[in-house]
Amino acid sequence: MSGAESADHVSVHLTGCGHEDARAVFAALEAAFPEGTGLARSEARAAAPGAGPTIWSMVVDARTRSPREEGAARTQPVTTVTADLFGAADPVRQVREELESAFGVESLGTVPGEHELEVRLRLTSRTDA
Repeated sequence: MSGAESADHVSVHLTGCGHEDARAVFAALEAAFPEGTGLARSEARAAAPGAGPTIWSMVVDARTRSPREEGAARTQPVTTVTADLFGAADPVRQVREELESAFGVESLGTVPGEHELEVRLRLTSRTDA
């Protein structure tokens, strides 16, 4: 991880989705892990046509996790989104919990490392709305 990041940071990479679905996932994470005022951390911009697959990414600081509000409005993705989470085990678990509270989540695999964990998830719209 870079110098500005710590063991509390989780890198989130989204694939297999468009701009609106990426924004929906990032909005849910930004609501769960607010970092104060200012520009959005995950300003997503589409790649140029024909540039290949798009990977949407953001870094979440798990130390900023806010208490869950009952009935809080969450934006749902319209299509299936693949999310890869990279970081230390506990912060990755916290990010996964927040994603599970906002979306339908299917685990596609976990790769443990010496100091980091990689988790791949499939996110869909919740069916229990």
